Amino acid sequence: MEKKVIKGAIYGKRNVAELVQKNHEENLPVAKWGFREVLIKKNPPRDLMNEIINLIPKGIRITYLSAGELDSMFHGVNHQGVVLLREESKKTNFTGDFAGLQELVAEEKLPILILDRVQDTGNLGNILRTAECFGFTTIVLSERESAPINDTVERMSSGAIHHLKIFKVINLRQVIDFLKENGYWVVATSDRGMDSWDKLPELHETAVIMGNEEAGVKRILLENADFVFQIPMHGKVSSLNVVVATGIVLDRIVNRNLD
Repeated sequence: MEKKVIKGAIYGKRNVAELVQKNHEENLPVAKWGFREVLIKKNPPRDLMNEIINLIPKGIRITYLSAGELDSMFHGVNHQGVVLLREESKKTNFTGDFAGLQELVAEEKLPILILDRVQDTGNLGNILRTAECFGFTTIVLSERESAPINDTVERMSSGAIHHLKIFKVINLRQVIDFLKENGYWVVATSDRGMDSWDKLPELHETAVIMGNEEAGVKRILLENADFVFQIPMHGKVSSLNVVVATGIVLDRIVNRNLD
């Protein structure tokens, strides 16, 4: 077997399992699964059998390889013994545009997370994982100065990305104006935020903006937010990683009524 890195791959047990289970639950035809072959480590453990292999439909090839063969093909990659190879003629696309977001909002109002220039792929992947865990399944990214949705983002999201609707837009200000016109309240955070957390709007009417790792949310976006909150800090370090900050904000919004 030729030993080379194969592009267009999805790897990692949790990432692969989430995609396979999603496609299986939606009863998608084989042509819609988006990948042509599954590479599996020989003598796979039971969890791989139950969560992945047993759900692969006929028409998608399963190839068993030794751990050494997988390591050679995906040198330096933590594949965890399972890799999906995408269809060569298709590219999985997780993103829509502003028009797609408008159509979605017209159908149903759901909480929305807006990411303003999050540039680190690891941060983006972990934010997507956090958002999905808290039920924020609609994500809006700025087209410029944002991390690309690549293999690292997929892997760091631990499969959460397969359950999200992600829209990449040119103008976040335009998105904010549109959401406010359609009944949303826009929430942001800043170290200068003055609004009380008691004023949080209803969950399904909430759009949350989280900003760049260094600069935070752009001033023009903060000025157009309905609420600007401050995360209370009690230590000597005055700032949080954007992933941690996102988790705190989403938890406060979603679990506000818990004792």
